Amino acid sequence: MSRLVRCEGLVLKSYPFRESSKIVCVLTKTQGRVDLLARGARKPGSRFGAGLEIGTEASFIFYEREQKTLWTLSAADILSSHQALRDDPESLNKLARILKVLRHISHPGENNPGVYNLTLAVLNAMDMGKLKGVYELFLWRITTLSGYPPRMGEGCLVCGRKDTTFFSVKQGGTLCKTHARDAVRLSDKEFLLLKELNEVSPSFFNLELTPLLEGLIRRYARYHLHADEKVIA
Repeated sequence: MSRLVRCEGLVLKSYPFRESSKIVCVLTKTQGRVDLLARGARKPGSRFGAGLEIGTEASFIFYEREQKTLWTLSAADILSSHQALRDDPESLNKLARILKVLRHISHPGENNPGVYNLTLAVLNAMDMGKLKGVYELFLWRITTLSGYPPRMGEGCLVCGRKDTTFFSVKQGGTLCKTHARDAVRLSDKEFLLLKELNEVSPSFFNLELTPLLEGLIRRYARYHLHADEKVIA
């Protein structure tokens, strides 16, 4: 038995299938991640057009079949192509890295509207030229949305002391000097930037982060999202 589904989604990846088709991995707004078979998508003049390019946001219509993991795509109507992100090497690199993280954390049937909305906000900010720190902002916020929010305003997680200048990747929050052991020491500016990453809209953030902060954020995301450097570079 099959069911016709219409929903918005973001293309994470596509690859050739047989002579003329494609398999497309899509993060949807309401269905979680789905894998779709686009028959004839590689033929000249295909009805799917550019709707299957990575980073494209589209309205998808597909047939969902019970006990099947690959469903048949009927239509892909572009809502936002984000073509400019694929035309520029720097933004394409960031786009590819973001989509790789999404493929790692998203699973069929597991819907997370917060992840979907954050991703669109980040891509829209990138469309406006906001590229500085955007990948790190995405990693920081996506880790929170996946259930691992950093604890930044509670003082030392061990003793409650307020003058905390260290951040622990494993414990997911701030520590005082006494309990810092494997934690990273942050400057006042770096500490404030981390707090800002939790709150600021991606469209208003365009700041270079220090190498220390970049490394800390990536290690934090790798640890809590159970990813390696191939997924989160």
